[in-house]
Amino acid sequence: MAVGGTTLGADPMVAALALASHIKGRSIPAFIVRKESKTHGTKQNIEGPLEPGTNVAIVDDVCTTGGSLFHAIEAAEEAGCSVVKVVSILDRNEGGSEEMRKRGYNFSTLLAATAEGTIEKAGD
Repeated sequence: MAVGGTTLGADPMVAALALASHIKGRSIPAFIVRKESKTHGTKQNIEGPLEPGTNVAIVDDVCTTGGSLFHAIEAAEEAGCSVVKVVSILDRNEGGSEEMRKRGYNFSTLLAATAEGTIEKAGD
């Protein structure tokens, strides 16, 4: 199992999960997906120890259209990994979470924006 997401929104969560798992003695590898592949050096799109065949969780701070999450999902799948969970802190309810589920991804969020502009604990 590994955890990762698109930089910059996912960086704090990925780092926190990696650190917490290490402290508990169950280190979970972490990776970050660049918004664009490097044009020099290794020209990698993913930074971190991600091996083909690994089950991964993709995280992000916010899900609006799902663009950043789908970018990370695509990169992980292109690297030969299986995306088993997708998580955001806030779902803005602007179509991203619905598209995520429509495409068959196991998506969860902690908080959800309402039509009235408030934020509530998510019901999923």
